[in-house]
Amino acid sequence: MDQAPRSDMRLIVKAFVVIVAMVGLAACGEGAPTMAEATNDGREAQPSVAATGTPVVRSGWTSCAVDAPLGDDGRPPHIRTLPRLGTDFAVASAVHCQLEPKQRADGGEDLVLTEGRATDVTALLAALRLPEDRTTIEACTLEMPWEPNLLLFDAQGRWIRPGLPMDTCGKPLPEIPAAVRGLRLTTVSETVVREILSAGAAASGCGQQWSDVVAAESRNPSSLPRPGKVPIPSSAAQLRLCVYRVSAEQQGTPQPAGTFEHGLIMPQQRTAAIERTLTVLPPAKTCSGAADRFAVLQNPAITGNEIYIELDHCRRVLTTPMDGPSILAQADNTLIALLKQ
Repeated sequence: MDQAPRSDMRLIVKAFVVIVAMVGLAACGEGAPTMAEATNDGREAQPSVAATGTPVVRSGWTSCAVDAPLGDDGRPPHIRTLPRLGTDFAVASAVHCQLEPKQRADGGEDLVLTEGRATDVTALLAALRLPEDRTTIEACTLEMPWEPNLLLFDAQGRWIRPGLPMDTCGKPLPEIPAAVRGLRLTTVSETVVREILSAGAAASGCGQQWSDVVAAESRNPSSLPRPGKVPIPSSAAQLRLCVYRVSAEQQGTPQPAGTFEHGLIMPQQRTAAIERTLTVLPPAKTCSGAADRFAVLQNPAITGNEIYIELDHCRRVLTTPMDGPSILAQADNTLIALLKQ
């Protein structure tokens, strides 16, 4: 999975997106759906309203990617308003379409849409026909419940998307994920949706995406990191260098996302030269705008205390130590040249 900056709690709170997608992946990983956990948020319980009528019967199934796409949030669309399964559709098999991360032979990872089919559906049908749970409760939680992308087929190949039995808070009953987990699914097809982790990022130990922390931290003049020289957080025989490029669309956003460009574990001699240069940098000059590329320096053996360097434009250096305030310094030509070797 992609790494996230660990500099301080402010950055953790502002971590960008990558995260919504991973919630859905965690629910589908290894074919075993899990329910997200959350504390009670005090939201008043609002019973879900089941749709009336019967599910629409369709024919001409092609694939999960064509006939059962997921919504922008990675969840089946309109699942809470679909008509419930009745007795007039003779179910012969079920198809479950799920997104899951899969590692490639080169070490990278892809997000894959997998179509799995099962013919032993007795337990699943029993769960789908359970009544709604209208138990009175005072409040609901706000976790995003796992909802299967489930299709049912008859012997002629016609199919329906059934509604799910819900509880008072509008979440699928726990019997639903248990029944889907129990299906003996045979993989019919796999479709790569997008790359999650490139082979280069995997080999270097860098994340595929990283927040442009310098741009984010210097966005608000009233909370700028204090100017000063960059302290070396901990001695390391080597440093990991990760370089990211920020697209034009991301520049200027509250937490710009950088995409992995290249990375490596630097040899000891180069590490020592970079550390010497960092300790003599002057405070940052006044500058606005965002860089096209930035670098992250990490101690491979220790999490946190990353150092961020803009490789162009303002060329500021930001360090966010775990035990002190963030410091903003000014990169010089020597440091930039060492990072670009």
